[in-house]
Amino acid sequence: MKLKWFHSHRPLATLLIFVIVTSIFGVYVAFGTDWLRGQLLVCPGCNPPEMLQVDHYTVQNNTSNKPTMLTMWLFGHGPAGKSLQVQELYLENGPMKYPGCQWIPYNESSCLTPFTVQGVNVPSQSIVPVSIDTSSQGIYFTTGQDYRFDIVTDKGWFGGLIVTYPPPGLVMTGYTIGVDNGQSKATRLTLTLANMATTPVTLVSLTLKDVTPYLNSTSYSFPMNNPTINQPLAATQATLDTLSSGFYFEHQHTYSLTIISSKGLNSTTALNY
Repeated sequence: MKLKWFHSHRPLATLLIFVIVTSIFGVYVAFGTDWLRGQLLVCPGCNPPEMLQVDHYTVQNNTSNKPTMLTMWLFGHGPAGKSLQVQELYLENGPMKYPGCQWIPYNESSCLTPFTVQGVNVPSQSIVPVSIDTSSQGIYFTTGQDYRFDIVTDKGWFGGLIVTYPPPGLVMTGYTIGVDNGQSKATRLTLTLANMATTPVTLVSLTLKDVTPYLNSTSYSFPMNNPTINQPLAATQATLDTLSSGFYFEHQHTYSLTIISSKGLNSTTALNY
């Protein structure tokens, strides 16, 4: 059925708050889908502000076959000609220097041991990798855990970069919200989904909830059972019409979308209309 009109969205590959990951022969690759949410940024003298975003990352096994090799590809966001030099990475939930140690932002070194980085300069509008081996502090990525990293640069401190391990099966890379011909309310959601696993994955169901502030909304679950995406990193579209459920999208509202797939963790992201 043709759409009368729609809003189209393609999430920027940016800060990792909702993380997308894939496992390929012991390598986990993650792509960010949400921009700057939850990030605490300190960049004195930056006007307009210079920022670091995570375009994607990998977690690889070391020579002992343990997941410790983290590489984050950082995108420099800022005015042309500017750059940020990465100096240190801190893992907020890493081992403390002594029991009960309490640290505050900008002063992680009082309690945490940094992962020192050398020779990594991130020019504006460029993507540059930075790598660390977490085994140097006895840290191994564990199933079901989130890892929150802070980055110290020559111009300031960036916090709130989250790495999730292991990956979800299907993730959203774009979406449109539209109104069908003959309808007055927006009830059609078209998703572009990517397979982040190494084997075929099927979309099982979708859950939607209006999370606009000050609203007490109900969650709606929609069985799907298709499509199936066979190839790793391949993408396809899935369309949901919510008309029969009584759910519809309203302008200036924000929605939480949870993608339940046949393999891997659930993937949750935000939709704006």
